[in-house]
Amino acid sequence: MAINLRSSNFIQSFKKLHGNTRVSVIFEPLWGIPYSLYTFYFGLYMKDRGISDQQIGFLIAIGFIASIFFSAIAGIVTDSMGRRRTTVICDLIAWPVALIIYLISNNFWVFAIAQVINSLSKISAVSWNLMLIEDAAPEQQIAAYNLINTINISVGIFTPLAGIIVKELGILSGERIILVFAVISMTIMILGRNYHYRETGVGLQILKERKHGSHHQKRRFDMALFKILLQKPLVFTVLCCSILFNAYIPIGTYTSLYYAPFLTEVLRLDKSAIAVLGGVSAAVMFVIFVLIIPRCSHLNRYLWMAGGILLQILALALFITLPAGNFAAAFLAVAAFAIGYGLSKPFIDAVLAEVTSGTERAAIFAVHNTAVAVFSAIFGFLSGFLYSLSPALLYILSIGILAVCMGLLTWIGLVRRKGTMETTTIHD
Repeated sequence: MAINLRSSNFIQSFKKLHGNTRVSVIFEPLWGIPYSLYTFYFGLYMKDRGISDQQIGFLIAIGFIASIFFSAIAGIVTDSMGRRRTTVICDLIAWPVALIIYLISNNFWVFAIAQVINSLSKISAVSWNLMLIEDAAPEQQIAAYNLINTINISVGIFTPLAGIIVKELGILSGERIILVFAVISMTIMILGRNYHYRETGVGLQILKERKHGSHHQKRRFDMALFKILLQKPLVFTVLCCSILFNAYIPIGTYTSLYYAPFLTEVLRLDKSAIAVLGGVSAAVMFVIFVLIIPRCSHLNRYLWMAGGILLQILALALFITLPAGNFAAAFLAVAAFAIGYGLSKPFIDAVLAEVTSGTERAAIFAVHNTAVAVFSAIFGFLSGFLYSLSPALLYILSIGILAVCMGLLTWIGLVRRKGTMETTTIHD
């Protein structure tokens, strides 16, 4: 299945959406804004509560080890309970409940419990993605992913507000206020979105089949899934690239728990001032998502993604060689990284939906999320040791991961240009 993207702006993209897809996009800011605010200083909040650099790595690993289990059962849970019900139940537990525990955490083990509970989001990630795309036409799927990415990037413009709060109240009190806001906002989002959601067509079909006990059909379907992963090079390679890229995000990007500590402890930048860099990153990516991505959609997306990843590699190399205290240089490195990330992230998100279709999507996304959790747990466990040895090693690891992704994408792009790579998916 090939998706033909056409240029469109933010408003035109939104007008294409209907039903669950439109509902998902409308409510996304109520999750994105608090998430961008609380995560920016969360690493420093943990350290203020007595968590060491190595323990932060352990917490990342614990969260993703739990994610392995939840990702493995995500497809089964989603098909058993339905997409809509799974999304509301798992999201309520994974976000408001987990954030309340973070709010009262005062030692490693309480943080660990919260990490495990938050990992339930791996189940709702599958069901929510299916709510987003299953009833949507291919063009609407791409528009939805572009809008979701645009929203979640652009809300980072509010990050300087977190800097102001931290400057006035300090890390501990400031982060707690932000967490309270996040609990309220995310609860409203989850309940309001669920009110307007309707179970997808494929979801209703699967619930009906399970009610009538179609177990033999399910086993044949699983065999087809493994067959396509082994025999269809495009699906398998795209899956591998998406897994590696998404596993790198928690350790090597602005969402990393080590990002703020690196800026303040290694680059010696002011704790409140670094929030400006978060705002700059969001503003640059917003411009890329709104003005650039829609106009380059007719190009070879695999080579375009590879180019964006190359720019990220160069920006990270600059990041770890910056002199301490040089805010202007840090500004340039962050802006360069934001350009590369903005050029690659929306296409990497959308391409997995492009090469899958029908009832196999839940299983494909479950396999994807399980593998992301496995690699993220490994990288998270390593990150604590690497950062304690030398913070630069964390970004050297990230560069290595990105280099593999760039190689895979370049290979796909060149082979597809020659027309020799099959794009067949499983059909219902």
